[in-house]
Amino acid sequence: MNQIRERFDEAAGEAPPSRLSADAVYERAFQRRRRRAAGWTAVAAAVATTAVVAAATLTPSGGQPADPPTQTADGWPAGTRDGSIVSIAAADAEHLYAKVNACGEGARCTVNLVGSDDGGKTWTVRSEDVAGDVSAPSPGVLAQTVEQQNTDPAGPQLLHIPMVSRDGGRSWRVVETVAGKVPKVPAGGWIICAPPTRPADLCTMLAVDPVTARATLLANPPDIDVHDTVAVPAAGGLWVSGWERGGEHRPAVSVSHDGGVTWATSVFGRGEADFPAPDMYVYPAVDSVDGVTGYTVITQPDPADTTGVGPTSAATAGVRTLVYRTGDGGRTWQRVHPGQTLPRAAYQEGDAYVAAGGTHVVLTRMDPPQEWYASTDGGQTYRPAKQPGLGTALLHTAGERVLAAGPGAYYAFDADALYRSSDGLQWTRTVVKVTG
Repeated sequence: MNQIRERFDEAAGEAPPSRLSADAVYERAFQRRRRRAAGWTAVAAAVATTAVVAAATLTPSGGQPADPPTQTADGWPAGTRDGSIVSIAAADAEHLYAKVNACGEGARCTVNLVGSDDGGKTWTVRSEDVAGDVSAPSPGVLAQTVEQQNTDPAGPQLLHIPMVSRDGGRSWRVVETVAGKVPKVPAGGWIICAPPTRPADLCTMLAVDPVTARATLLANPPDIDVHDTVAVPAAGGLWVSGWERGGEHRPAVSVSHDGGVTWATSVFGRGEADFPAPDMYVYPAVDSVDGVTGYTVITQPDPADTTGVGPTSAATAGVRTLVYRTGDGGRTWQRVHPGQTLPRAAYQEGDAYVAAGGTHVVLTRMDPPQEWYASTDGGQTYRPAKQPGLGTALLHTAGERVLAAGPGAYYAFDADALYRSSDGLQWTRTVVKVTG
């Protein structure tokens, strides 16, 4: 079974019952796999997104361009080259990180983690041959999860091993899961989902202590079936999304501003006459940059559209988009976007972010050239938006097209450069040049 199909099986196992056909769900899972590929290098195929860099073709003596090789000598994508960027991470406006390809003689490539402590002016190598997806979950701390094949035939096929660094990625410790429960996330810590033992496992929430490199069950998790954590900067609190537990299993979001001691939970669709049956939606995408203003985008099959979504229809057929907004840190949400001004598309995590002033920016196409829409009126209406200075062939970091590290710190990247913005609307291009 190929990896893409495995990802589909995982997604199908995690999701609630759906009226989407298996072929339609598989296509969506395939797209999701491609979108996240740049951030998952634990298995070498994850760097395939760097292949968007066109390799120069050689002309043989016959005068016709030679067919480009499908891969390098050691199995990497043909477009892979030394110095191309695989993924990025940022703790704040000054501490930036990137994974870059390091290709030696014979086109043998590995991935190095490089870092900058001066806002991208200078870069140095922090770790060589990095396998996991690197993120910056709290200031001064980096995390990665490495996937390894399990040698125990009685266990899961893949092991997910979390690791932590407190020195800018120069050294790493394995995060050990210990017995017991903790009442709240420790200072400087964050929450992760326990490594799954089965593809269908929901998220069991662990609190990570970066000082001790230990993860412990959170004593009071939210009362929902958690699908995943939401990438909100550390100062914005703890956000998770998933589904209502029991009942009609509607999409839900839970937020904590006291380290996980108490949670505010919102379930979407209750009391809304035009909200379809609870099995007619896909996983909600949630965004916030300050922990106060946030948006949830839910893509649904439209019950009024008789064409529906099937294996032979377009990906956007029979689809409508619901948008909800919070202005009080996720405690309450209001439905906005009454006029369906966003294009019909299947929106997923990483397709949107909250820019300066609460502007909600949404990416409406997966493949280049990207098409951006923005709302400056609290999600009531969305209009096409330009992104001055931003490239048109952006790649993904664990699904995020634009990485919002906090107010005033927005980042994006392509295979050649890093893009920075202080407001998420105007961009400056920076080439990652490693000096040591």
